[in-house]
Amino acid sequence: MIFKPSKQVIREGNSVINYQYMKSNVDMLQIIHLGLSILDAWGNLPDFYSPFSYVWEFNFRDFDINRDRYASDSIELLKRQGINFEKNKEKGMDSKNFAKKFWDYGLVFNCYGLKSIT
Repeated sequence: MIFKPSKQVIREGNSVINYQYMKSNVDMLQIIHLGLSILDAWGNLPDFYSPFSYVWEFNFRDFDINRDRYASDSIELLKRQGINFEKNKEKGMDSKNFAKKFWDYGLVFNCYGLKSIT
């Protein structure tokens, strides 16, 4: 987290202020990784008529550890979880292209009757 509320602000639990802190951090930072689960009305993951259920993980190339702002503890956690920042720069997805496809395929406005995207 780049912008951190004081302990007093946290204790007050004001959802509007908490949202503003979260939004400020999201707006300031580049996306690194996204996990995506799509559920139907009954809470089921897609199986595409196979014996398996599916979720997706995407690594993005936008983040440059040498240029962009970041929270050190978050970067260390991601490294421990196997995120390779140099590989992401080389082989990761472009976030703007991903967002366009997400929009074009109708996932933003729920064109497929999906119950939940997390």
